Amino acid sequence: MKKIIEAGIEKVNATKIIFEKIKFNGKDKITIGSVKYTLKCNVHMAGWGRESVMLGASFEKIIGSHMKKGFLVVPKKTISDMWNHQSWYPKLDTKISYFEVGDDGQPNEKTWVANKKIAEYCKSLNKKDILVVILSGGTDDLFCLPKGNIGIQEKIHLLEKLKAAKASRKEINTIRKKLSQIRGSGLAQLAYPAKVVTIIMSDVPEDNITEIAGAPTVYESYTNDSNLILNKYHLHEIISRSIKKILEEIPAPGLSKMVNENGKFKFVDYHIIAGISDAMEGMAKAAFRLGYVPVKVNPSCLGTVQKMSREYAKFASLMILAVEGKISKLELHKSMIDSPILSLPEDKVKDIFPSKEKWGLGLCLLMGGRPLVTVADKHGRGGPNQELALYFSIYWYLRVRQYPILSNYTVWFLGGNSSGKDGNTEVAGAYGYGDLASGVYNQFKELTDRYNKANIRLKKLVDEDPEHIETKEALQLVENLEDEKIKLLAILPDKVLRNNNANFFFLNINGDEELLELGDGSGNTSTNVEDLHIIRIVRFQCNCDGSCCKHI
Repeated sequence: MKKIIEAGIEKVNATKIIFEKIKFNGKDKITIGSVKYTLKCNVHMAGWGRESVMLGASFEKIIGSHMKKGFLVVPKKTISDMWNHQSWYPKLDTKISYFEVGDDGQPNEKTWVANKKIAEYCKSLNKKDILVVILSGGTDDLFCLPKGNIGIQEKIHLLEKLKAAKASRKEINTIRKKLSQIRGSGLAQLAYPAKVVTIIMSDVPEDNITEIAGAPTVYESYTNDSNLILNKYHLHEIISRSIKKILEEIPAPGLSKMVNENGKFKFVDYHIIAGISDAMEGMAKAAFRLGYVPVKVNPSCLGTVQKMSREYAKFASLMILAVEGKISKLELHKSMIDSPILSLPEDKVKDIFPSKEKWGLGLCLLMGGRPLVTVADKHGRGGPNQELALYFSIYWYLRVRQYPILSNYTVWFLGGNSSGKDGNTEVAGAYGYGDLASGVYNQFKELTDRYNKANIRLKKLVDEDPEHIETKEALQLVENLEDEKIKLLAILPDKVLRNNNANFFFLNINGDEELLELGDGSGNTSTNVEDLHIIRIVRFQCNCDGSCCKHI
């Protein structure tokens, strides 16, 4: 399963994908997708995101002397990492300037300086110039150039108030864009009338360009959404006069001439050169090479970890029940058609449903997307994929209890962040299976029973002779069992999930073997295209008397 995910990540490796998707004739023309561009030493670059280091350096190597100037804004420690990976190296005579900005996930003064410099540079471009904009995920602390007299801390304070009020990601980004000079079409407007070519590594479901990296080159119609959002969360009265002034601004009168009848900028092209669908294609090929039947289910799953894990367990169980003849394909379709996570039309069910004879070594259900975590007030260490794996183990255990025939199959889940870093941890994700969570509960129950019996015995011995050697040994046993009980109590699945502390759970079972590490083990895979998920289904086959596979 790890090899399959690694194959998916390799398929969208930032240092390689750009050479596959962008072709140069060696003279003056490049082709991106089906679009050709003529270069006349007139290419300028602006990029944001960790992967923009690899993408930007590779792009400059492709076009060579046609690059006039470039700016890349990246998170802290990215440049030092660059010199540890030869494939990331820029040209010796590179025209790119690098800016490391941000501080613990928040923009800082360096962020403002870098973006101000890029904004001023873009204003100087003319109709003969081409501005290549390179975007990847994780740019919240990299894009910060407030409009007017708004200060950085003033803007951060408002965004933190929105987060505290439980505003959605979309609502927060709407406010961000409205207050920024470069987000939400701002960069494109600054560069006009230059040709703008946007190269994107997508980390959002369905590759929605309005949600990727602040959408600096995507035209957005101006509405009253910002004020509606602030009123919704009762924040309108606490914002400063400078913010109110910006929110009440109307579009510049010249904006309409930049937009075509389809509501898009006339001078801007968009090219998504890597996304989760590409990664899933790489995963499918790897699964097939390993003898499994790959089933690409859905690359755009979106929902809470609880709902997503429940739907994953439900779908996997229905696949098994259908192949065992317990339900029909139509019943499978009806059971999933209203799923908020894996809604499958009838033709999709037909496409993904292999017969029992064509399972090979087993099925690999491939999904991807963005599981969402509800963060507790006092949260520990973990991430959506680790929580997803733990929740999946709970829901799969319940499905097997409901349908005992499922115990004839070995079913494992693996989820990992393609960037190599899940949440606030240094791992990509984790594995989940039926007796992962239940095994801990069973162990805790057995330990509690042993502790209670030992305690009863100790009290009896104390009454008989408190100083006897047997009494002291019984006391030591009770203390040892109590210590073990406390340790197990700390990793009970419901407790760690309630406190967003799934990483602590996985670190304390089976020598942390259920944790998934990718890349160099420090959250570095040279890419980021959302989360990748596999459910591996293998029919249990054994020639023994069955004692090695007891029904749950």
